[in-house]
Amino acid sequence: MFDIISIGDATIDTFLFIKDLEIREMGGEQKAVINWGDKLPVDKLYKSVAGNAANHAVGSSRLGLKTAFYTVFAHDMGGREVLHKMQKEGVSTRYIEKNDRHGTNASMVLCHEGERTIYVYHEHRHYKLPNFLPARWVYLTSMGKGFEKIYKDLVRYLEKYDVRLAFNPGTYQLLAGPKANRKVLEKTDLLSLNMEEAEGWVGKADSVKELCRRLVALGPKAVTVTDGPRGAYSYSSEGFYFTQKFPGKRLEATGAGDSFTTAYIAALVYGLPHAEALRWGPVNAASVVGQIGPQAGLLTKAELQSRLKTHKSFQPVAITDSQKEKLVARLAREI
Repeated sequence: MFDIISIGDATIDTFLFIKDLEIREMGGEQKAVINWGDKLPVDKLYKSVAGNAANHAVGSSRLGLKTAFYTVFAHDMGGREVLHKMQKEGVSTRYIEKNDRHGTNASMVLCHEGERTIYVYHEHRHYKLPNFLPARWVYLTSMGKGFEKIYKDLVRYLEKYDVRLAFNPGTYQLLAGPKANRKVLEKTDLLSLNMEEAEGWVGKADSVKELCRRLVALGPKAVTVTDGPRGAYSYSSEGFYFTQKFPGKRLEATGAGDSFTTAYIAALVYGLPHAEALRWGPVNAASVVGQIGPQAGLLTKAELQSRLKTHKSFQPVAITDSQKEKLVARLAREI
């Protein structure tokens, strides 16, 4: 039996570190401005195996979980790199499908002053859920167009073996909206979104607690919402919690959300409560943003627990009343 099976696309990320651009506020959003038509210098270039599901599979294996990975890629240079990475990290590749009709996915990551913008390219896929062996958890995340074709079989599998589901929707799933994802949302034990994604699905709310309530109304039993350097929230039957970011340098932010969710779920797999999972997530994320790429900084279980032991005061805040909500709002502003 696997502890967790990760479902989603893999990709090859190319990171471009660029200084020669300007960030401007336009229409309430930050925009990157460059001299169009110029040849712009790149300060650093780095390539990595990536993709939400691949990041999660590697991170889960490092945290000591018996992990399998379902994805589809071509037998090209990118596909061989993905396969080699999974084998190196101890992730089972028995469910990986090779299909040369379409190439392996690729993304371009523009990095500037600790933040990044990702140009995402998904090849067209014909997804078909493999005949999975029993597992304790499944992690469902970013897939290309046609993602919904596996939902019926996935739900049947979850019910047959009483498997718990964590759902971190990717670009196409988010764009399709909650209605297109209803079948899996109703079976989801943990839904993980960032603040912008959550608001895109249920609209802006007067408070984060109300935002979480709206998300739970879509079907999941529990939700966690990340808000970048402003911290993260957990909402479940165990209570409503907030945590600040874990201390550390911030070199490049790709994979921050994946690493947070990976460690959060791992804590749940190990039988820990949501409040403790909300400690695990930020530690893993802080390590990842301190290095280039989404996987280099992923921690082992021993490393993560060592950092928690060193920072015993790093504890989530239980939001139980309006006074605590005001305290949390102040803490979230202390970036």
